[in-house]
Amino acid sequence: MSTRAVYTFTDNRNVFHVYKHHDGYPMEAARSILAALPLAWPLPRFEPDEFAAAFVAANKSQPGGVRLCPSGTFAEIAPLDVEYHYIVRQHFHTLRVFAYALEGKNRAEHLIFDGTPEQFAAWAKEQQAA
Repeated sequence: MSTRAVYTFTDNRNVFHVYKHHDGYPMEAARSILAALPLAWPLPRFEPDEFAAAFVAANKSQPGGVRLCPSGTFAEIAPLDVEYHYIVRQHFHTLRVFAYALEGKNRAEHLIFDGTPEQFAAWAKEQQAA
């Protein structure tokens, strides 16, 4: 069964969402975000639409696997079977990942990680090993 996730790329003005139909668990999410880094502007330049495009380019390998979501809040755009929500944004001159697991019938977001993509990858590896 697929683990679905929505990735949100944002700054103080813009929000862009990308839906990934499979491999949305933290270990693969970390790999997917890291894969986008070489295709995106190097920091300190960060434009969420450009990073979202880099994410799609780095991760789309088949029809339907990765797609853009309509504009709106996460609650408005996320399919009901999404299990994780990842937010990527620049914080000062550092890229930050906020990882949320969705829980319960009301799909409440529970923060499970906050840190850099590299820290996220290390954390996810530890979680997978445990």
